[in-house]
Amino acid sequence: MQLAGFDQFEKAAVTIQRLDEDADVLKLETELTNSNVFSVLDGKAKIELANLPKHFILTVNMYKQGSRNEFIDNWYVSATDSIVVTNNHSVRNFDKVTFSGFGAERYRLQYMLDGILLNRVSYKRYSTSGRYFSGEYANSKDMERAVDMNIEAGRLVNKSELDFLAKEWMLKNMFYKIYHTYLLRPLTVSFIKNDSKRTENIASILHKFESSYGGTIVEKGKLSSSNYIDFYLAYWYLKNTLFGQNKINYRIKLLEDNFNGQSLENMGYAALNRSFYGLDKNSRKVFLDWIISHSTSTIRLEKLKFREAVAVGKPFPDFELTDLNGKVWRKKDLLGKVVFFDFYYTGCSNCAVYFKNTVSKVEEHFSQNPNILFVSVSIDREKELWKKSIESKKYNSDNSIKLYTNGLRDHHPLIAYLNIKGYPFPILMGKTGLIETADNVKLGRSGKKVETLIQTIDQAIRR
Repeated sequence: MQLAGFDQFEKAAVTIQRLDEDADVLKLETELTNSNVFSVLDGKAKIELANLPKHFILTVNMYKQGSRNEFIDNWYVSATDSIVVTNNHSVRNFDKVTFSGFGAERYRLQYMLDGILLNRVSYKRYSTSGRYFSGEYANSKDMERAVDMNIEAGRLVNKSELDFLAKEWMLKNMFYKIYHTYLLRPLTVSFIKNDSKRTENIASILHKFESSYGGTIVEKGKLSSSNYIDFYLAYWYLKNTLFGQNKINYRIKLLEDNFNGQSLENMGYAALNRSFYGLDKNSRKVFLDWIISHSTSTIRLEKLKFREAVAVGKPFPDFELTDLNGKVWRKKDLLGKVVFFDFYYTGCSNCAVYFKNTVSKVEEHFSQNPNILFVSVSIDREKELWKKSIESKKYNSDNSIKLYTNGLRDHHPLIAYLNIKGYPFPILMGKTGLIETADNVKLGRSGKKVETLIQTIDQAIRR
């Protein structure tokens, strides 16, 4: 594969998955340390891979200054393909990319399919703004939208001249992408504890989905792609939220009932990564001990042991973050104070709601207390976007310390160390630099939010 027109990037990371092996998110976590990383010079790169199977699953991510941009997301390709990819300087979503060469039809089709998800395809029945769903509610339109998108994907695939196996794999993977992004995830965001009417509404939509597609929820055999892992875990999390009362034993039982062997290890590891900070201390330990007992990969075990180090009472990691004036802040600059960190990105509606309804009120409560600092950390890709978010006052106050990851986003060492997978992400550091808590309940993400966060900070100050 040859790349042209990718001037804004420095390197391309390539991940290969064989059709006869389980998908594993660990591959994506370690993509920059494997041998398939190619430099981009003057917008051009030549990707050459050896010892490939006849057909395989390809993922290509583009990097600049440590920031990852997803380009090719689990595409079904052939070892005989010889492709030239030209990026015609699109601003977002790689929306002006062309493919030529042997096998280009396969690439063009999957590019079009991903375009359904990335708002390159519009529908008369729905808004074309890209905001089809709101975390404020859940209704049957979510299901209808996903069904329409899946029908469109089927139309595009079935009219192509690709072979049966290629079509089958693409249809299956698009199903997972669509229903994860446009049904299961929005329903999860819509959930509000103790709102019985909304809970009933969400449960009804989930039941309708299960009745229509129950046979596709659990794959028989190998985990086909990381998109399937995302899909299943969104279902798993929603199912647990609605019916499992967030009990860790219920979560583990769902995994054990549906998977075994390598599939169970890989899915369990991904599940722990997704839910680690949403668990209380005891549940976290139970889950961690369980997945360690099922793990055979040396690299995975090392990462899981590292997970144990990022826990209550363990040292908060050292870091370097920059403020608006260019000053570099380090952990040592904050010692002696209790520090509330709030990680966010511009455009995150949940981040704005968390600040407005919880953090701002707690910050006001402690406004005269010199023992607590509030630190807001943006992972925005662009500095100007971060500055605008500060001016908007939607994510932080005038009195907080505002820091930036310098465009590294989730590849900044601090974000990577804490393994932050969702936002907002609050975490509390004690006076001596140890982690006090990253528990969502204690940090005001649910329940009596303001009162609980005030109590958590008070306890840390008194220690």
